[in-house]
Amino acid sequence: FFRSNPCSSFAFVFICPLHSAEAMAVPGFLSSGPFWATVATLSLPHWMYAYIWFFPQRFKRWAERTFPSIHPVDTFARLAAMFKAIQFSSVIIWYLRAAAVVPLAEIRLWQWVAGIILAGGGQVLNAGIYRAIGTPGVYYGFKLGKKVPWCTGFPFNVVSHPQYVGSAMSIWGLAILAATPAHVRAGLYGLASAWTLIYAITGVQEEFF
Repeated sequence: FFRSNPCSSFAFVFICPLHSAEAMAVPGFLSSGPFWATVATLSLPHWMYAYIWFFPQRFKRWAERTFPSIHPVDTFARLAAMFKAIQFSSVIIWYLRAAAVVPLAEIRLWQWVAGIILAGGGQVLNAGIYRAIGTPGVYYGFKLGKKVPWCTGFPFNVVSHPQYVGSAMSIWGLAILAATPAHVRAGLYGLASAWTLIYAITGVQEEFF
């Protein structure tokens, strides 16, 4: 994504002189309606996570009334999958509207290496947490009446919130692979940063509240 003027990217503050007027400029995508609409869509499942975290019994009663044939944990998991589909659809729509898809031949070697390492490592963490504590552990089973195994091994011996760290790594890996100068100017890395921040807020919520 540095094939053109590097100051045109969201990362310009790290590589351009701090005294540069361009480096001090506010990125144009911050005034973009589609950008903020996509950020709002990305936050949707996290509002649900927060509600269930703070009011698990309310959610449990609603889930048992609405979907009596399945456990509230499974209801939570299915709702989360639906919201994730909405998230990814909104990002794809934004990406296609922002600029043309990056041709595979134009993806640079460093992008392939960084993207695959980040996305691959992130998915290893995500797969590891499901293997370690299963769906009940991922979807607040201990708050919704399901037994959750206590795990101190992988991936919890690597990071304290492997699911969220893994998701953030995957987001940045895919963003790097999909980056073009036009998408970066439109806010691709801004979206990745916002999505990462949303995961960080949820992690803080679960760690301290």
